[in-house]
Amino acid sequence: MKLRLLLESEEQSSFLRFVPPSADVSLVISNEADGFPPEDGNSMDVCLSFSQANSLWREATVIHLCKQFAILHCSGELSPKLFQALGNPQLYALESDIGALAKAEAFSPRKINWLHEFYQEKGWAKVLVVSNTETINAILCSSPTAFMHFYYVDGSFRMCLGAELKQWQGDQLRYALNLAQRISQALYNNHNLPFMIVQSCFTQNGGSAYGFFADRYDRYMAHVDYDKWYTLLSGWLNTYGNKNGKRVLELACGTAAIASRFVQAGYDVYACDRSPQMLENADKRELKPKLYQASLTSPIPYNDLDLVICVFDSINYLLHDQELLTCFKQVSQALSETGLFIFDISTLLNSMENFSEVCSVSREQDSLIVHEAYYEPGKRRQISRLELFKECGAGYSHQSELHTQRVYLAKDIQELISQSDLRLRAVHSTEHSNNMYPKKMQGIDHRYYRLFFVLSK
Repeated sequence: MKLRLLLESEEQSSFLRFVPPSADVSLVISNEADGFPPEDGNSMDVCLSFSQANSLWREATVIHLCKQFAILHCSGELSPKLFQALGNPQLYALESDIGALAKAEAFSPRKINWLHEFYQEKGWAKVLVVSNTETINAILCSSPTAFMHFYYVDGSFRMCLGAELKQWQGDQLRYALNLAQRISQALYNNHNLPFMIVQSCFTQNGGSAYGFFADRYDRYMAHVDYDKWYTLLSGWLNTYGNKNGKRVLELACGTAAIASRFVQAGYDVYACDRSPQMLENADKRELKPKLYQASLTSPIPYNDLDLVICVFDSINYLLHDQELLTCFKQVSQALSETGLFIFDISTLLNSMENFSEVCSVSREQDSLIVHEAYYEPGKRRQISRLELFKECGAGYSHQSELHTQRVYLAKDIQELISQSDLRLRAVHSTEHSNNMYPKKMQGIDHRYYRLFFVLSK
């Protein structure tokens, strides 16, 4: 199924400004006179906020679902039709919640005295029936990103992203919309809500790279001398490329710290990243490039570029030969005849000495980040897992990111370059000012932590 995202105004779509259009999601803007057009039988409607959903779907039964359980709030008695649509789950209610016990009485709910009794019950299809919103709000606020919200209206389900719960933050709304897409694609129709299918989507949705970490990226990179990196890159452009070249593109730009320095120097600069949150943070810079969302393998919408750069081991995120070859092809098509492609890799030495069997904890004002890193020698993969524990009242909410990088050897890069339309001009490191290609390549993976490759047509 596809999604119809119901928006009350154009301004509400701002959190999607760095998200590429999707055939699975259509944006529907409310018309002041007529409201929203009737729903399509092949789509599921989704609202941004509870206020909007409550206005559209008054007196609806609401199900707040996470990967462990569900909370159900209904205005009247629980109907057999809804009970069947949920797959006949086991119902629970607090002994003190007289209203919930009455609404679910026909389905013999199990009575509990404390929430932890409900949490400890085994099984996926367990539902806590609650009659008052205060109890629900207390549970939801303990982990705002953990739930998807469903409204049962006239025999079918709609969704709500819960913007108020997420404080209208763009990264959390995008995360929720991505989860909503996965759920809609997994469902056969919008008349049934099978818990096991929906809850499996929560697991699939977790662990994406550069979500919460994007907001901490600049602090993590505070040790980097960006001015030195700019001097190196612009110097190699003068040495190997067009000294008068002014058109620059940075791939995987992050928060555009390097791209902004080229802007400051008077270059015409474009920059892209796969992460919308990185781009949102880059857009806050006073001197910023022209930003757009794209991955390393996406077609480049510009040509006659004098310099394309991809730094801070972003190339290592391309795990397969074909991905790197595709990147080379896109860059080659975008370069001018005298243009250069400069990228760096994190080496085997760097993985073995700095990112093998590492675990650290960093503390912020209201959160903890656990960083675990290890190297898989058989696959030559560098794995980093980040776990964010953020204070929510007396407890903590939890988010996870997984970063997987391929540890390329210099000979791997050389072989792949030979299969492309580009040619290798030079190999440098931050510790070695001279070109090491082709005469000083022996043992290079074990001598330097980072290598820069300079390519041209």
